[in-house]
Amino acid sequence: MRIEGKFYYKGDIVEGAIEIEDGKIKRIKKSMIGTKEIKGLILPGAIDLHVHFREPGYEEKEDFYTGTLSAAFGGVTFIMDMPNTNPPVKDISSFQDKLRRVAPKANVDFSLYFMLGNNAEILKEVNPAFKLYMGETTNVEGGEIKSVENAFISVHAELSECIRRESKNLRDHDLARPESCEVKAVKMLLGKGNYHIAHVSSIDTIDLCKAGRFTYEVTPHHLFLHRDMPLGTYGKVNPPLRAKWMAEKLWEELINGRIDIVASDHAPHTIEEKEQEFFAAPAGIPEVETYVPIFMYMVKIGKLHLSRAVEILMQRPAELVGVKKGKIEEGYDADLIAFNLNDIKKIRAKDLHYKCGWTPYEGFNALFPHTVIVGGETVVENYELVGERTGKFVRIGGE
Repeated sequence: MRIEGKFYYKGDIVEGAIEIEDGKIKRIKKSMIGTKEIKGLILPGAIDLHVHFREPGYEEKEDFYTGTLSAAFGGVTFIMDMPNTNPPVKDISSFQDKLRRVAPKANVDFSLYFMLGNNAEILKEVNPAFKLYMGETTNVEGGEIKSVENAFISVHAELSECIRRESKNLRDHDLARPESCEVKAVKMLLGKGNYHIAHVSSIDTIDLCKAGRFTYEVTPHHLFLHRDMPLGTYGKVNPPLRAKWMAEKLWEELINGRIDIVASDHAPHTIEEKEQEFFAAPAGIPEVETYVPIFMYMVKIGKLHLSRAVEILMQRPAELVGVKKGKIEEGYDADLIAFNLNDIKKIRAKDLHYKCGWTPYEGFNALFPHTVIVGGETVVENYELVGERTGKFVRIGGE
């Protein structure tokens, strides 16, 4: 395959041609014969290091096909799926069982996490990606602090002992799971190893992560949503949505380069589950399909520089986990997304591909990719699905 157009290359937008062979970018030149023109702006595919595609065990909320389909339509060409499924991914057997189940359904490239436990040194030979839950809900190892060298360890940093009570609304949920739960958890990790702190929701946590030389992510919902929005249970998430001023401060930190990456923490639940009483409704928000389009709209209106968007959505996530993605350069995976920067759309749940059928971003402006290429295979063209199940498993740490 040979394509031509305007693309982001080493910090600039250039016009040229890209030759793709065996799923990789083989050559980049000013021109080539036999090219197909892709209009608009071509970027490397986005990389989401934090999704919950719910398979196995919770397929009524999402499954690997619908999750990766949603990712593709949102411009995300590589995801890393969390291990808190049923059964949880905590050993080689459960990892292989999950891989056999999900690999034939993948519409984008993917990797899988293990739960972080005492067997990590053995498991990292299979894939050195681990999740540590310091809270009360899903950590099969009981929240004990562990580390392992030469591995990527994503941490849900909240301490159960400082969670005060069941909550009744979004503001109450923020007060019931205060920022101090997160801050204290990160403090406990200082000097214990190398960690990546998931879904940071406090500027105090950022300062601690810098002190501990931890990498960290923010989610779209902690940037674009806040506790005083009329979302009800549909805005219930852990860590909670914070005050509007905190979301604005996190955005400032993002623009100023003090935040490593953005990851979605895509965590869908059914409408029936979300419409329970607030205290009983599960925490989680679906957003793998909408966050890159929202960020591209921020670029369009001048609230975020394109180079910063590429850094936090594509380049830096790839660097953190050591995959040959996130850049349009020779030798990198041919994962490409293209945008018409004038084709602004309103986000509507009915247009998305989630199994859960809802979004907290209803009515937000967004720029969706019109073309998505994964490993040299076209998955989306003219906003329509043209190729399916082309994704493959990628072991991290290969760069």
